[in-house]
Amino acid sequence: MRGNYAVLGLGSFGYKLATELSKSGNNVVVVDLDRDRVNDFRDKVAEAIVADVSNEEVIRELNVKKFDAVILGMSSHFEDQVLALTLLKQEGAKKVFAKANNIIQERILYRLGADEIIQPEQDVAERLSRRLTLTNISDLFEFKGSAIAEVTVPESMSGKTLRQLDLRNLHHITILLIRKPGGSENEFWTPDTVLERGDHLTIFGQRHSILELFKD
Repeated sequence: MRGNYAVLGLGSFGYKLATELSKSGNNVVVVDLDRDRVNDFRDKVAEAIVADVSNEEVIRELNVKKFDAVILGMSSHFEDQVLALTLLKQEGAKKVFAKANNIIQERILYRLGADEIIQPEQDVAERLSRRLTLTNISDLFEFKGSAIAEVTVPESMSGKTLRQLDLRNLHHITILLIRKPGGSENEFWTPDTVLERGDHLTIFGQRHSILELFKD
C-alpha cells in the first residue's frame, strides 16, 4: 500500500523528494508560492497548489490529518518554516519532517514539535564517511535507534552457516537479503546457507551491533 504525503516547499530538496515519491506510486500533494515550480507538477502528482504555507487558512484547508507525513522543505525561508510547522502541529498532522540547514535550526524545529529533521548535506557527508571508513558497510539508514544496512560478509564470518552465526539471537540482527557475487538479490537461503567473504547482505538491527560486527 502506497503512502499519502504532502511536500510543502519546492526548493531543490522538496522538488526532488516530491518527484521520487510520485514515481514510487505514492499519493503526493505539493504546495509552493512559485507558480512555475508548482506547474511542473500538475501532471505528476495528485494535487499541486500555489499557496503560502505559513498562512493558517492554507494549512487548515489542506486537511493535514489525512497525510501519513508532511515534509517541510523550505529551510531557506526559516521563519516561514517555523510558522508552517507550528500550524501543522496545531491542525493535528500525524508526522512532520523538516529540512534544516544547521544544528541551530534543527534544535528549534525539534522543540516546536518536528518528528524528524533532515540535513541533506550532513546526511550525505556522514554516509560517505561510513563508506570510506567502514569497509564492510556500504550504506546504513538509521531511524529511532535501529538501522537497515548494506554490508559485506567479513573474514570472521566466512565459511560459517547462518545457523552457526545465529545473528538474530546473539546480536539482534535480521538478514533481509543475501546476494552472492553474480547472483540475484532474491536468492533463497536456509539456516544451513554458508556465508562467504564478499557476499552482500541487507540487514536490520541495532546500529551499534551492526557497526561492531561489520566494522573491519
